[in-house]
Amino acid sequence: MGAGLGLLGWSVGCSAPVEPLNPVTPQGLAIANLFNLALALSALILALVVGLLLRTLWRDRERPGAPEPPQIHGNRTLEIVWTATPALLLTAMFFLMLQTMHAVDAAVPDALRIQVLGRQWWWEYRYPDLGVVTANELHVPVGHPLTLELTGDDVIHSYWVPRLTGKRDAIPGKWNTLQLAVQQPGVYDGACTEYCGLQHAWMRIRVFADPPDQFEAWVRQQQQPAAAPAAPPAVRGQQVFLQNTCVNCHAIAGTPAAARVGPDLTHFGSRTTLGAGVRANTPDNLRDWIRHAQDVKPGALMPSFDTLSAADLDALAAYLEGLK
Repeated sequence: MGAGLGLLGWSVGCSAPVEPLNPVTPQGLAIANLFNLALALSALILALVVGLLLRTLWRDRERPGAPEPPQIHGNRTLEIVWTATPALLLTAMFFLMLQTMHAVDAAVPDALRIQVLGRQWWWEYRYPDLGVVTANELHVPVGHPLTLELTGDDVIHSYWVPRLTGKRDAIPGKWNTLQLAVQQPGVYDGACTEYCGLQHAWMRIRVFADPPDQFEAWVRQQQQPAAAPAAPPAVRGQQVFLQNTCVNCHAIAGTPAAARVGPDLTHFGSRTTLGAGVRANTPDNLRDWIRHAQDVKPGALMPSFDTLSAADLDALAAYLEGLK
């Protein structure tokens, strides 16, 4: 928790501040309450110890000509209290911790299942009951219970959105779960907190908590295949996409592109960031990302397409930004 509290807020475009002690889920609130209680008890104990120490130092300080202070050979009552109090406090905190763990991990009936796959270095989200696949930006309905099922595709990652709940590892070959229900609409940022390679710092998370009607509209949009481009630049951009190695890594529903190595781009234009948060999703940034991906995010599986002509690059960017 100490390392987490040391995190500074980050932003790509406009985002909410990172406030782990201002949670918007019952699970996050349970964790914050336990932390605040432990912090308050620690502060009281520290104040007591420091106060007694200062009192003793002042009372028994050396005075010229003063007699030696009387020797104390022990106080059994004080020793029992001094020993029993920490033991009782630790026992109480242990049971409160168990209660908090139960509150955080308790399964909720009728929860919406979302599969979270950690990859180097981006997140894939699958809604198996809704037929939706997207990347890096998670949309959830406000007030509805959720079950996030986490796993890793390559190495161990750790999923943490400070205002939602605690951290949970995404481990290859294993499924972990997070139970939560977001109570307030908004945008909540997070990150991978398990070092996973060169671009670990640019494996950002963005969660959009939408009112139920907006979430349903988003789902209906995501369930549709990509709209066929109409404007000439976008039509040319689709041809550029399908004729290059883009199709070896990415999927766009409604086209022959069906690879699953990189993020699904069916509705790429509706996302606010690219490269898992490395840049805001704007036409200029997208062109720079396509041409210089290895300069923007060294080590990513996305190659730099620096041989594309300026006209093809503009057309490809127009096509991808039009995928709403």
